[in-house]
Amino acid sequence: MEDSPTENRLMENCITTTATILGPYSDIFEASLPNGKKTLAHFSRSTMHLREQIRIGMKVRVEMTPFDFDVARIVAIEE
Repeated sequence: MEDSPTENRLMENCITTTATILGPYSDIFEASLPNGKKTLAHFSRSTMHLREQIRIGMKVRVEMTPFDFDVARIVAIEE
């Protein structure tokens, strides 16, 4: 399934940073950004396989739109 044109346009201007996993909710995780702000981090379909590897305290790479820092997409686990 392809991403929508609107989603592609938004992700062209995305902000990529690292976050620390603070804890799980049902399908998402609470994460802390480098500036201390908390955000809700979720997986895209293509990275759903990483869900089982996530543990509290792990560093992950996230993408956010510049319009909403309350939600982030987990794109990778940082080493």
